[in-house]
Amino acid sequence: MTTQIDLAKSCEEGQVRIEEFCELLGTRPRRTHLLDTGDYVVLTPTDMKDTYSGNVLAVEKIDRLDSPEKGDFVTTRGTIGPMNGNVFVKIQRGKFPICLLIEGDRIGEPACPIPVYDLVNKYLESKHSQN
Repeated sequence: MTTQIDLAKSCEEGQVRIEEFCELLGTRPRRTHLLDTGDYVVLTPTDMKDTYSGNVLAVEKIDRLDSPEKGDFVTTRGTIGPMNGNVFVKIQRGKFPICLLIEGDRIGEPACPIPVYDLVNKYLESKHSQN
């Protein structure tokens, strides 16, 4: 079992094992009004097969919010995306819980695919079938 300190360190390193990310799934997701620069976006895998075989999710640190347009973000690596429909990890220094799961407002709507959660579900199914 991992700790939230391990998860925070993994975010800083740019990739999170799916097992670590699953620790957040038992918490109540927060909405994007809590999002700040310095938090992390969990990137939608571009190649689910390669990502899944490594059991990791890529994350990038948010550099700017509401840029280039309101409701968007830019990461320190130049990735641009909308806050709606994405999944984030907020690292709280000196507070408990250390890590919060933040979901964009459209998550849960029928027309909003969430490849990150699809990948996590496949991982969990594979672990379950091994037992």
